[in-house]
Amino acid sequence: MSIAAIVLGLVAAVLLVASRYDYFAWDRGKAGMPRLLKQTEVRTDNLPGLAEALSRGSAPDRYAALIFNTPDRPSDEDALNIQMSFENGRMGFDWVLLAPRNIEDQEKFRAFARAHGVEAIARSENGVSYLRVEGTDVAKFTATVVTEMYHRPSNAPLGLVYEGFDWPQS
Repeated sequence: MSIAAIVLGLVAAVLLVASRYDYFAWDRGKAGMPRLLKQTEVRTDNLPGLAEALSRGSAPDRYAALIFNTPDRPSDEDALNIQMSFENGRMGFDWVLLAPRNIEDQEKFRAFARAHGVEAIARSENGVSYLRVEGTDVAKFTATVVTEMYHRPSNAPLGLVYEGFDWPQS
């Protein structure tokens, strides 16, 4: 009976801590505790500063994931997930093929990227497929995807989940 009470107490404590966070992140293929990540907000106008902070980070894995809906599809199930990340020493834009809307709109994104003079290269890491754009002003390209491809105003808030660098800047 006392072991059951201890286990129940531990489960309750984990749930209490987890309720203050929005996401769990694990490193695939590595044993260990998950990292708890909180979602905050950023505006498209702040993307240059976010990209600068991301590029100055020192963690080997660092990214800024942006989550948003569009007026024509406001459901959370239709949210888009895009990210700026630092990979192999280079800053890039990632169109991650996990969310249903990202999968559905991937050809639209490829055409949009080509129309803006860049090519989206298919990659896969840790079992996750994504399209990556490098060799451009990543913050500007990301803002263009949000404002031109999805017609979001530049002052509209975007969900932000980030790891591997300090934000907001001091």
